[in-house]
Amino acid sequence: MKRWIIVLWIIFSSIPLMNPVTPLASEGKEDLEVTVKGVDLNPMGESSVVVLVDLKGEMALPILIGFSEARAIGLKINDIKTIRPMTHDLMNNIFDRVKVKLVRVTINKVEGSIIYSILYLKLDGSEIQIDSRPSDGIALAVRAGAPIFVSREVLEAVGVKLAESDQENRFVMGQGLTVQKMTPLLGKYFGLESPEGVLVSDVKPGSPAERAGLRPGDVIIEINGKRIHSLRGFESMVQDIGEGKRIKLLVQRGADSIPLVMHP
Repeated sequence: MKRWIIVLWIIFSSIPLMNPVTPLASEGKEDLEVTVKGVDLNPMGESSVVVLVDLKGEMALPILIGFSEARAIGLKINDIKTIRPMTHDLMNNIFDRVKVKLVRVTINKVEGSIIYSILYLKLDGSEIQIDSRPSDGIALAVRAGAPIFVSREVLEAVGVKLAESDQENRFVMGQGLTVQKMTPLLGKYFGLESPEGVLVSDVKPGSPAERAGLRPGDVIIEINGKRIHSLRGFESMVQDIGEGKRIKLLVQRGADSIPLVMHP
């Protein structure tokens, strides 16, 4: 047992920020619990995307993450077993062996295009917090069955409203696609020079949008070769094209621009 405690201490000593924290019951009301809506693997590009949605289905948070972390999250949420433990499986196994519990993960702030999170662990009756990338925190949380929270600060900066009543900032297409208005902060987060285009917030399973390859977190920047400058501009373009016609889209996904075709 002592040997495992030494191993855990070595791992923790390489990670910054290790301080006592308050219990979960006193967590601020400004934090919303979220669940993993989906993850998009992009092995050829610089970034993949994980999409978090609050439990009421009112807010979504797309986060750009690395391929390895996206794969780790995708393997777990799709219940795919590996022959040997992956890195996050190993960490979770160590936690179990030395009786450390991952209480929760909180995605707590955003600075520029960087999002931060904290792991809350319980060890020998005390809680400690450890600075973590959101991708690692999510990968560990889905393995430990721990809740994931997002602060209001982060949601206001890069979150997307999904409420049915928010008609001014969303557009639902008949092809199973829902898009949202881009904001300057969202544009900056997705690496766009200006907040042009529209953000994909929902894709219905089995719909033409899904068959075309669209994913939540995509940014549609062109339609039939025309640049999209606003949500209303996108809506007008779609109405001008009419029903029953295929639509050519240019999508920004991470660092990649991807051409897609949506058939009726």
